[in-house]
Amino acid sequence: MSKVNVLPILIIVLAGILTGCNENPAENKGSVANVGSTSEVQINAADWPRTFKDGLGKEIVIEAKPKNIAALWYFYPEILVALEEPPASSTDKEYLSSLTYLKGKLDSTEELGDKMSPSIEKIISMNPDLIIATENHEDQYEALEKIAPVITLQTKAIYEDWQYGLRTVAEIIGREDKAEKVIDEMMNEITTGRETLKSIAGETVALIVSWDGKTFNVLGEGNPVYTLASDPEKGLGLTPDQTFTGNNNEFASFEGISTIEADHIFLIGDITKKEALMNNLEQSQVWNSLNAVKKDNVYLMDTSAITGGPLATEYALRNMINSLR
Repeated sequence: MSKVNVLPILIIVLAGILTGCNENPAENKGSVANVGSTSEVQINAADWPRTFKDGLGKEIVIEAKPKNIAALWYFYPEILVALEEPPASSTDKEYLSSLTYLKGKLDSTEELGDKMSPSIEKIISMNPDLIIATENHEDQYEALEKIAPVITLQTKAIYEDWQYGLRTVAEIIGREDKAEKVIDEMMNEITTGRETLKSIAGETVALIVSWDGKTFNVLGEGNPVYTLASDPEKGLGLTPDQTFTGNNNEFASFEGISTIEADHIFLIGDITKKEALMNNLEQSQVWNSLNAVKKDNVYLMDTSAITGGPLATEYALRNMINSLR
């Protein structure tokens, strides 16, 4: 039987992410905004208007610092909160408000419905001065454009690179200074964590998502949590388990995880349903035969870790360090 450690949930609103331009993420660092002497968040009037080239190659003129933003994809609110400027309205607000690091942060944000089909009527009623969309909103673009300027960003680039996303959104709202501060603080924390976990060098780690204890998604390259765990420069440099013979980033049955030989397993699931989740697992011969389970090295991490945003990254980082050191 595995003793599952419900890791301490440490909330830190010091990171931000988002992306969208066709530029290479590593090259899109943006320029640091001029900060007024009376307030860190004051942007010099000379910074506006500014022209932003979005993920569709469109040049969008932003006349003034956006104050009423409609965010149409799940990672935008997280990024905007990390930049200390929550959106006026957002899709999936109810779900996002349940995430550990967003509880209480979106109280003043209005719900716009499902991220794939936001309510045009509700967006109109909010009278936004800017709409941030994704390529998934192509069918609604014409209607959205009649409401307010629309900036379209590419989901893959944002999801896979929190620094690029943070800098991109910061450029849109004039918070480049805050973005760089957040990145510096986060990278210092990652570097410190990497040094701390050198004590388990060579021990392998697997990251598994399960909603029901019956199907499993073994995370691999291209997933931000995997990058955080294994990348030697951007992450903690942990040794990933290479024995898994199935397809990474795809859900499979119990038998699909039988080849995992990791010394440590992070099981990512809904910790509010942990009893049902673990009950299903502990009845499985396959699960109980896994190396990490036998060693009692299984750590339960809430699904708050998997959005790919800066706050999710911070949450996962703290959990990994606290579990493994």
